[in-house]
Amino acid sequence: MKLQQLRYIREIQRNGYNISLTSDKLFTSQPGISKQVALLEDELGVQIFERQGKHLSGATEIGSQIIREASKMLEIEERIKALSASVTSPDMGRVNVYTTNAIAKFLLPETVHFFMKKYPKVSLHMGTIEPETRGNTLPSGPYDFSIVAQDVDEQMDLAVLPAYKWSLALIVPSNHPLATAENITLEQLAQEKLISYELKSTGRGAIDDAFKQKGLTPKYIVTAMDAEVIKEYVSLGVGIGIIASVATHALSDSITVRSLEGLVPDCYAWLCYNKNTYLQQYMYDFIEKFAPHLTKNVIQNTSHLPRAELTKWFDDRDLMTYQ
Repeated sequence: MKLQQLRYIREIQRNGYNISLTSDKLFTSQPGISKQVALLEDELGVQIFERQGKHLSGATEIGSQIIREASKMLEIEERIKALSASVTSPDMGRVNVYTTNAIAKFLLPETVHFFMKKYPKVSLHMGTIEPETRGNTLPSGPYDFSIVAQDVDEQMDLAVLPAYKWSLALIVPSNHPLATAENITLEQLAQEKLISYELKSTGRGAIDDAFKQKGLTPKYIVTAMDAEVIKEYVSLGVGIGIIASVATHALSDSITVRSLEGLVPDCYAWLCYNKNTYLQQYMYDFIEKFAPHLTKNVIQNTSHLPRAELTKWFDDRDLMTYQ
């Protein structure tokens, strides 16, 4: 049994049992992976994957257990390497940051600029996560961080820390009565044709909860996960929109932005990573630059807490809020 074989079966599962995709991500050949998987199955005397013709369709029951144990072994290997690197080359390494286009475009540039200037020998990769991605599909390798603006499923091996709070804003055509109204109420918004996020998004949940508490039922005529789509339909006069405030920058003069402070509560955004990852100092520095309340000491004292305790702990701390 070789660690490389264990790495192959773990990555095959992570990539939806697609050997072609796995070989691309591991920069190796499909036949090479298939051969090593077959050798491992022969050695163990069990079938790890279910097969339909030449394709893998999933893991067998025993295969799922083997992959879980293999993942634990590989995480230990990765921690040992990271621990050694913290002494032998503390200013070298890599970080993979997975996030949405909006966060990467509007919120991360200052942090990335700081990080690359301070750690020029660290390779930084920016990957995209779709806004609806849940916690059970977040990348969780030894160099991976995810920054997401929606709720994340609570999992045993996933550290999920509050990164910042974000607010929602109303966008309306500049000739709309609400563009110049002195005060805006939820009762007024409930009478309008609304364009906002899809039901599974955190922002939509916050909006609907605010209406529900008032006994109101909003009327959505268009929903989308992408704020750019929502802005486009508002500009066409289809309806009025509610989107994250951070996505309201650089709008045309034909659209007016109105604050919803006091009407719709702020939402949390989360920083996520595998609890078994050994965090290098440059990783701590990246996190603290982006979320100043998440110091090394705070992370070490809170990353193990369950969600309810974690949220309560941070309720008394000042988190940056993006308006």
